[in-house]
Amino acid sequence: MYWKLFRLLFGLLCGYLVVNWIPSINPFRSEEFLGEFILNPIEFLAGAMALVIGMFAKGGLIRDGILAVFQTLQGKKGFVSDIILAIGSLGCFFLLLPFGFWQTAVFFGFCCLYGIIAVAPISAEN
Repeated sequence: MYWKLFRLLFGLLCGYLVVNWIPSINPFRSEEFLGEFILNPIEFLAGAMALVIGMFAKGGLIRDGILAVFQTLQGKKGFVSDIILAIGSLGCFFLLLPFGFWQTAVFFGFCCLYGIIAVAPISAEN
């Protein structure tokens, strides 16, 4: 349980770092966006690493929550704590929205995509 709570907080920290290290350019122009990455390669690398690590941390919590919901609906014993942590993980994205909408949307999309993709092999075994 403590490990999952740590993953929740660590995923929030990684999301905050992604929002701060990935540039936000309004209106979006690809040449300015690529120019920021070329001129600041260390921030790009750090932001990409934070995105991947945060995606694994949050996506795993989302996966566990989805599996717990399916187990509960099938009449098996599902862990309520996994469902609560998955909802809390989704709630953390709302905390990141004021810092950067587009970066948070990309981070949320990758986390949900990873969480859903990670469910498929586990549900196929059962």
